[in-house]
Amino acid sequence: MNTQTIKDICKGELTEEKIELLTAELQSYRQGEEEALMEFIFEVIGELLQKKEVKKVIKLKKVIKKVLSSNSKNGFPDSAVSNPEAPKKQPIQMSFESIAAGNDEKKTGTEIRTKKTTIQPDTFISTSLVANFDEFANYMSGHAVQLTKTKEYISRKHLPTINELMTEKSIDWTPNTEQEYYPFIHFIYHLALSGRLLEKVSVKSGQLQLIETDRMKIYRKLTDVEKYFFLLETFWVDVNWAKLQDKHHNSIAIQLVEIFSVLSGEEPEQSWNTRDPLTRVGQILKGNTYDWNYFLLYFEWLGLWVCEEDLERKAQRGSKNVYYARKITISPFGAKIIPILLFSRNAQAWNIAFRREAGEFNAIPGSVLEDLFTGELSDDALDRLQVNTKKDQSAQLFFQPFVDLFSKDELQRTLPRNRKKFMDGSYTFKVSLSKGTWRKVTLSAKHTMEDLHQIIIKAFQFDDDHLYSFFMDGRKWSHDCIASPMDDSGHADASKVQIGAQGLFPKQNFLYVFDYGDEWTFVVEIDQINENILELVNPYVKAEKGKAPQQYADFY
Repeated sequence: MNTQTIKDICKGELTEEKIELLTAELQSYRQGEEEALMEFIFEVIGELLQKKEVKKVIKLKKVIKKVLSSNSKNGFPDSAVSNPEAPKKQPIQMSFESIAAGNDEKKTGTEIRTKKTTIQPDTFISTSLVANFDEFANYMSGHAVQLTKTKEYISRKHLPTINELMTEKSIDWTPNTEQEYYPFIHFIYHLALSGRLLEKVSVKSGQLQLIETDRMKIYRKLTDVEKYFFLLETFWVDVNWAKLQDKHHNSIAIQLVEIFSVLSGEEPEQSWNTRDPLTRVGQILKGNTYDWNYFLLYFEWLGLWVCEEDLERKAQRGSKNVYYARKITISPFGAKIIPILLFSRNAQAWNIAFRREAGEFNAIPGSVLEDLFTGELSDDALDRLQVNTKKDQSAQLFFQPFVDLFSKDELQRTLPRNRKKFMDGSYTFKVSLSKGTWRKVTLSAKHTMEDLHQIIIKAFQFDDDHLYSFFMDGRKWSHDCIASPMDDSGHADASKVQIGAQGLFPKQNFLYVFDYGDEWTFVVEIDQINENILELVNPYVKAEKGKAPQQYADFY
């Protein structure tokens, strides 16, 4: 398989002749190369989505399915093909406790073992999620938990203790293990921050520390059902899935459409082999989740399904810090809410980071979605999905379509979704090119990010003759980007984004990249916010250290 050939074929229009060439090239992969093939294919799909070439992506996915199907030893038996358009069942009133208890008579003695935890397939695991989150929150409120300087994660000294408090424990840890290798803690950490229950605050030493917000007090007053749906909402709406996977593209929101479509017609406790699938559903699960890693467990911890770990594949990979599933079993609760998540709360319409990746800087969850990315759906499913995503549902509470699944009064409250308020005052930024070369610049809240660019260029004595971008998550070339007005990448226009409208906080860091060729990269830190200075001040250089570098090499 020649990857460059495949990229060349994907350039321009995908004609029938090109599709035949692409099919032949993909079919040339050898046994054992499936993982490398899929990694490359999703790299190509990510590039196409970045260019918004949706039709080409759909054609490419059809070719991939054809190749995987033809290379499968057993193919897809007709009897195993599920019907995603099964008649919609009437909502059943359930209590949180009844879901958690499951149906003990039907599955007596049956267990699935993942990691070191024994799980009943019919158990609604989200009760465990709520209990674990509460344990995590209690630890944070009772300890001064400092964050690392680079990634701003929980320091190593606290992680083993927190791990012991969790029911989902990491077992392969050492005193040097970082937070991201405690997948359950990492997951809960992102829920707490994205839900604004915890915040990063600079203490006297200048180090960041996790502190409870006033929202945590409101959260503690919710019922377990309400807590669960707040955590689900936070994951679904506020968490940046690409960042959680350490990737540049959020492909999971796209893959979920096809996955949830085929699962919507399935019975609870149905299992599918995802290692050597014999069914259409299994093949779709394998093809879409091959690189999800711990994301497979995130959906398990949310109670949608249960995974059986593929230890053989993990051993072949030679790494302890990966996760593969050889079997996925849909839970009773998952069978109830997956269709609702697909049609009424589609992740592409509700996930803020996904919408920002598509170019909406001030993305509003649930508002009208212009471009919907789908796989192969039936006409009825596609029509229903398009109708719902073309409606403005942004005024609805996230949990609204789930209320009828529960008895009266179990699901009534959630935390307010306060949009970022404009914070007036003066802002001082420390802009560093290196440890010994930095400038402090001060602007007003009403100035724009274009104004910040201008004062930085002036402070370092550069000519303003190139494009630039601010990467607000601190990751170069990410989609959390505010770009030069002349940049045609589709990101937010720096001249239209005011400094005070972004919810910036002291000690927050982001990147400023000037000149995409030479890539002058500056770390920008919020040094100080003074809310008492309300008058508009002209941007100025407040302090400096180190000699400014020469922008262009002198060849004479």
